[in-house]
Amino acid sequence: MSATGVPAPAGPGRSCGPHLTVDLRGSPGAVSWRPPDAGAAADAVPCVVLADRAGCAEFAVLQDTLHRLGVPSVRVDAESVASLQLSATVTGGAGHGRARTGGGTCGVLDLDGRRIAPTVVWARHFSPRAMPATADAAQTLLRAESWHAFVRQLCSLAPASLPGNRPGRLEQLAGAAAAGIRVPRTVVTTAPAEAAAAMPGSRVVVKVVGEHFVETSPGLLTGALPEIAARAEVLRRPALDYPVIVQEHVEHDAELRVYHVAGAVHAYAVGKRAPDSPWREEAEVTVTPVAAPPAVADAVRALASLWGLTYGAFDLLLSAGEVVFLEVNTDGDWRWFEAKAGGRAVSTAVALATRTLHLAALGNAGPPSPLELVDFLLLGTRTRGSRR
Repeated sequence: MSATGVPAPAGPGRSCGPHLTVDLRGSPGAVSWRPPDAGAAADAVPCVVLADRAGCAEFAVLQDTLHRLGVPSVRVDAESVASLQLSATVTGGAGHGRARTGGGTCGVLDLDGRRIAPTVVWARHFSPRAMPATADAAQTLLRAESWHAFVRQLCSLAPASLPGNRPGRLEQLAGAAAAGIRVPRTVVTTAPAEAAAAMPGSRVVVKVVGEHFVETSPGLLTGALPEIAARAEVLRRPALDYPVIVQEHVEHDAELRVYHVAGAVHAYAVGKRAPDSPWREEAEVTVTPVAAPPAVADAVRALASLWGLTYGAFDLLLSAGEVVFLEVNTDGDWRWFEAKAGGRAVSTAVALATRTLHLAALGNAGPPSPLELVDFLLLGTRTRGSRR
């Protein structure tokens, strides 16, 4: 994965800071199977299903760890999904038979000649724009949207899915404010100058309403990352033909990236010069594991419960001891933060949570895997990852 800075357009079109191009085109997609040690079975094999982008390291590491823990899985990358041979059957009712799970799976999936019963489904960064184009534009869109819809709805065939709901940024801010958690003063507008005029302080934050990255062609992502700008400069910006978020800049004592994994909370203090520093000046960014203050842990768990999140990467500030909620990324990567911090806490938590959900789908709590065992199994795995 490579990233380069591309100057932002000057004049009327400008909304955020310099754009960033991320090139995933050198990452070939694949289907990766980790079958059970018992070999082939006549019935559908209970299996964890993982769907991601080929350039992301998280699921490659998770799948390898699950295999060592005895959990079968299949990982599918968006870049190669169109080559799959697929048939999905919704089960249930008398005479339909059940997957060999002993639990509550309600679907059977035939994937490239293998018959599985999904127990846990986790899809992240799975964009229809990743799939290669054909000469027929309509057929390209139909194929991509159909695969994207199927993967998104595959969660209904399994007893458990991650990350959970995917609230948008406005839903997040409204929900956090209603829960009594401080959020920055926010205006969504096509006129950033007018919004900046209503903000306190000498600086404001400008960010997009939707995803921080758009995929202009398969594998080529353009990022419009949050920007901290001088309020006086934003006052001179013309109106846009699309909405953006303008927020007050909150002076703070610490910035935290906090991961919520099935109730567990893992926090990192992040030191960086600007919001896009992890992409443009990676060496200058510091990531330090810290104990989450009780107010932070309480806020993260409350919001995860509110939004039905098993997994989420929360971005928070501490301002004079008060928790300030910025956003939660339900597809947020964790390997890059672990590599910078020098640990595997989130990878361990993710592996344990996925195994627990898988066993619950089988109707078997199973003996818990010691943290030390999972940490040992993670030794030697890749620590590099992206920074989303």
